[in-house]
Amino acid sequence: MDWSFLMIAVPVGAFILWRSQKQAEAAKVASARLTRDKLLYEHIKTGMREYDWRQREGRCEDLFSRTRRKAKDGELLFETAHLSAFHVNHGPEYRVGFYFKDINEFGLYGLFAGNGDETITSYYRTDRTFQKEEMLAPWYD
Repeated sequence: MDWSFLMIAVPVGAFILWRSQKQAEAAKVASARLTRDKLLYEHIKTGMREYDWRQREGRCEDLFSRTRRKAKDGELLFETAHLSAFHVNHGPEYRVGFYFKDINEFGLYGLFAGNGDETITSYYRTDRTFQKEEMLAPWYD
């Protein structure tokens, strides 16, 4: 038996096994992150539907109106059994922060109105101060 072949094959095989395990762990972490991001994104969309409905009914401050009183930073806009919505001041964007009670997460919705009809929406994971911005995975619409 040629021992030199085994001295090369065993470390190479161990290295390949180690790398595949590391890649499997990284894939699990990425998959978990995507799942959490998708869940938070869906909650933020639901929160904005609730905000839009309340705003149309006149039961919530219209953050996007230039003629009405502006809410203060961190001011509670409304609360339901499942979420709380807050006004968040941010220079170029209109923002609404959410706390989702069922998943115990904070989310942030941003709307940037560009030239003409151009708008850009953004979705973030955040903390209770709404200062931290961790953009959700960019697979959403």
